[in-house]
Amino acid sequence: MADVYKLRETPQALALFGRVYLGFRPPRTVNSVLIVNGRVAYAGDPYVVEGFCKVVACEEVDVSRGVALPGLIDAHMHLTGLALSSRTLDLKGVKSVEELRSRVREFASRWTGSTIIGRGWDQEEFPDKRMPTSRDIDDVVPDRPTLLIRICGHVGVLNTAALRALGLESSNDPNLDRGPDGSPTGIVRESLLMKVLRELEPPAEEYMGYVRDEEVSVASQGITAVGFINVPLKLVGPIMEDSVAGRATVRKRLYLDSDALELLTALGVPRGFGNDMVKINGVKLFADGSLGARTAYLSEPYSDDQSTRGSRLVTSAQLREVLEKARSLDVAIHAIGDAALDEILGAVEGRPDLVQRLRVEHASVVRDDQLPRMRGLRVAVQPRFALSDSPWLRDRLGDRVRYAYRVRDLIDIGATVGLSTDAPVEPVSPWETIYAAVTALKPSLSIVEALDLYTRGSAEVLGDPELGSLEPGKLGDIVIIDRDPLEASPEEIRRFSVLATYVGGRRVT
Repeated sequence: MADVYKLRETPQALALFGRVYLGFRPPRTVNSVLIVNGRVAYAGDPYVVEGFCKVVACEEVDVSRGVALPGLIDAHMHLTGLALSSRTLDLKGVKSVEELRSRVREFASRWTGSTIIGRGWDQEEFPDKRMPTSRDIDDVVPDRPTLLIRICGHVGVLNTAALRALGLESSNDPNLDRGPDGSPTGIVRESLLMKVLRELEPPAEEYMGYVRDEEVSVASQGITAVGFINVPLKLVGPIMEDSVAGRATVRKRLYLDSDALELLTALGVPRGFGNDMVKINGVKLFADGSLGARTAYLSEPYSDDQSTRGSRLVTSAQLREVLEKARSLDVAIHAIGDAALDEILGAVEGRPDLVQRLRVEHASVVRDDQLPRMRGLRVAVQPRFALSDSPWLRDRLGDRVRYAYRVRDLIDIGATVGLSTDAPVEPVSPWETIYAAVTALKPSLSIVEALDLYTRGSAEVLGDPELGSLEPGKLGDIVIIDRDPLEASPEEIRRFSVLATYVGGRRVT
């Protein structure tokens, strides 16, 4: 009968000794943390932990060379885009159309795949600031479908071979640009770009291999959980299988392409469906485009192009219909321009039930009159945009630049704010994001505030109360870095080195 009282399995225990931050609101430290079966079991006196480890086998880790923090959470990241960008043609930093052509030519000479995908060009870096067209690349790659995506991910250019293969030569899609003679220029935008990308992406098995590799890279930066945005439906099964088989490296909270909503609601899938490693949270919609491509939807014309206010991709009525259909799922809505934000705020006005399902992505331009209406909304922001966009942002917005990247104001009015990179748009390094939050935002955040938003804040944006701190009962996700961030200068932030990353008490890098 004594066997009845035996534990079914030996607890898997991790014991940390040294300075450990449990969270940052306010900053609080202990000298030891014990993680058992993936969760924080105790935080406090190291003698208590030592006593436990005399009875149960523990992996003991001395963090005295650095400091331990709760695992960082990237609230908005495109793991598939990140995986593709590191295995396809890198066009970041090209300074002219001719240099773009040269890189495409070199890549095509060694790439044996049937299609070519590249990403990273920015026409603002070109002397004439014009977007490339199919005519610029047809002679370089005449026979293989080719897609070259702007750094923002909202505009791309196809060669004629791709237009032909995808049946777009005679398409009337409004997101396919046409020249004065009515023929396609090869420039595609927004929903059409997403559709084209999905057609040209690798098969699911190959694609999933890329994603697995990228997870390890993400974890090595100190990130233990991500809001995985725009997940292709074909990858949901493999992602869930990886979580069950123990192959997942970081926790993933999935936001599927919007065309998956019908299936999810038909199946009755609720937010949080899955397990601790992978959960389906909802879907992702676009209300507008990007400032760099002049497709972010503004309430007044662009200061450097009075002919356009950008692209309105959804109305308040359409958005309300989607939110009502989503039931218990999250709807993450990309809104960079202030007019796009007007559509979102109008959709949920007087409907607190819809507010609970809503996530706002970016909120890059927010007018003063909009701020009070954002109280209680979940918002995923990207402070590094303030650095990347600085060379041309005033040209786009003029005096409205004062409305850009108002992270401090969103916090002050009571929005729930989480930090993210939007990788591969920005570098995946959280330390780059924190550096930007501390130095580039106006007004800036403190390091403590940035760390709080990268842990607790992002967990709340993801709607996941088990993440974001190392309080007992929470999931045991930890990053160990080489110095105490609260004792570092802003310039030191970029030099932080990650010594180890643990997810659920298991070392992953």
